[in-house]
Amino acid sequence: MCTSWAAGAVRRIRLRFFLRPVELLERGGRVAGVRFARTAPDGAGGVRDTGRYEDVEAQLVLRAVGYRGVELPGLPFDPVCGTVPHAAGRVLRGGVPSPGEYVAGWIKRGPTGVIGSNRSCAKETVASLLADAAALTRRAVADDPLAVLREWGLRPVEWAGRLSIERAEAELGRSLGRGPVKIPDWAGLLAAARDENA
Repeated sequence: MCTSWAAGAVRRIRLRFFLRPVELLERGGRVAGVRFARTAPDGAGGVRDTGRYEDVEAQLVLRAVGYRGVELPGLPFDPVCGTVPHAAGRVLRGGVPSPGEYVAGWIKRGPTGVIGSNRSCAKETVASLLADAAALTRRAVADDPLAVLREWGLRPVEWAGRLSIERAEAELGRSLGRGPVKIPDWAGLLAAARDENA
């Protein structure tokens, strides 16, 4: 079904800020609106819930998720662009490519493009990696990379932990009457990964 605007019809767009969607409202098996939590700046660059909610009537709901790259410890980061500085996917440290370090996707180029953009982005990075491959194979590497991570004080998530995450996401989906639902935060993912007997 196609709906067209009548000639001369008034069109209005209202931009609402500091609202976080928390629930879809339904009436008669159809979407009737969206419930939003009112948020406020937290003084640290994020937002906090205020405990107040607002309902907005709607007949159609489209999901558009925003993204902003965040700094990863040990990697250079451009806080203005929210990306890792790079040249054709090679991570730059002090303006110079860092051997063996590569980026692709939004952390490389920012939140732009469509699904097809990821392909050309990845091709560029892989081309750089392949061009560097001969030099990279001459570098000394650890026999067991997990041991190196542990020496650095990190606790890697191994295969059993990954399977535990999948089980937790499947259970979360079942509790909501749907298929698997992704755990959206690091703390939740790590908690699920550590519960390897779940």
